[in-house]
Amino acid sequence: MSTMHQAVATTASGYTAPRFAGVRDAFESNLRNGDDIGASVAVYHHGRLVVDLWGGIRDTSGTPYPEDALHVGYSTTKGVMGLVLASLVDTGEVDLDAPVSAYWPEFGAAGKSGVLVRELASHQAGLPAFGEPVAKADLADWGGCVRRLARQAPAWYPGTRHGYHALTLGYLVGEVVRRASGKSVGALLRERFAQNGDLQAWIGLPAEHNGRVVPYQDASPTPGIGAFAATAAEAPDTLTHATFNNPVVTADLFNDPALWWPEIPAANGIFDARSLARLYSGVLAGPLRAISPITVDQVRRQQVHGPDEVLVDQPTRFGTVFELSSPRQPMLGPGSFGHDGLGGHLAFAHPESGIAFAFLTNRAIPDPTPHTRLWRLLSAVTAAL
Repeated sequence: MSTMHQAVATTASGYTAPRFAGVRDAFESNLRNGDDIGASVAVYHHGRLVVDLWGGIRDTSGTPYPEDALHVGYSTTKGVMGLVLASLVDTGEVDLDAPVSAYWPEFGAAGKSGVLVRELASHQAGLPAFGEPVAKADLADWGGCVRRLARQAPAWYPGTRHGYHALTLGYLVGEVVRRASGKSVGALLRERFAQNGDLQAWIGLPAEHNGRVVPYQDASPTPGIGAFAATAAEAPDTLTHATFNNPVVTADLFNDPALWWPEIPAANGIFDARSLARLYSGVLAGPLRAISPITVDQVRRQQVHGPDEVLVDQPTRFGTVFELSSPRQPMLGPGSFGHDGLGGHLAFAHPESGIAFAFLTNRAIPDPTPHTRLWRLLSAVTAAL
């Protein structure tokens, strides 16, 4: 890692509106002090792109970080799936208060017939881990994954507790989306949000873009609270262990191009920062609005807040699919909603200020969020407002 830091270019390429110039200073500071190796950040304000920056190096070869870099989004993908679900709520194709089994009858097995869509979509269904062994290659088998989850008994009585459904949430919400609309999450993403064709965002990447995907590197957790979660993930017979070890979830998992083409909507969305920020502009007042204010308020209404059965280090707070502002991930404070991704990615909207924000990095830092690099960037956005 240290050799990479010596080679890092510490100036950013791209654009900032004059009012947001401080974001460039923060971004370059992250490159200078080694928090970032290569990264990109984009900000929309009321539908106008005001920050579009990239910099550092792409990988261990020392190649400069490219303008057209794509990243596997890890759990920022969940937020994009949340936007797709919100579009179905907006059109009346999905009712969040309906039972999941109204759309997907097989899901009602093993005591799950009463689970509502909004409970399923806020980590309350008790299915945070696959109950049967799942290999990495099995993640590409949509039918197999949804059948496993449909017949599985919940780990707790649904609706009474919540625990982060790291990989399973994508299959669960994705199957509701598929049953309700006849289309997959990835197909709806392109159909409803990429009409003009320039949106660089996919769940299920066409192979011609494989060469643009930047590899992700793990950094080791520092002692303390980051190590606490890592220890829980290593302890057998915990839900944390089951969730992150069947199959093993690390920054390296989705560096394999074989996992870019299938749809794994909790984890393998592939984006650039400007497209991810643009997607979140669809929930803000302005020219890019794609989802009505009523639906936006529905999906960002708190569903759960408190101890998490899986992410045992800090309480979590969720709306419908979306992470909400909390000490764990403050974003721009109350009203913010979006999703972070393993090791430092973050994308969200804050309707009150008109900001949509996306940050993607090639260095995963597994310490609890918010990491100092995000503090710097978000403080600069706040200062500009």
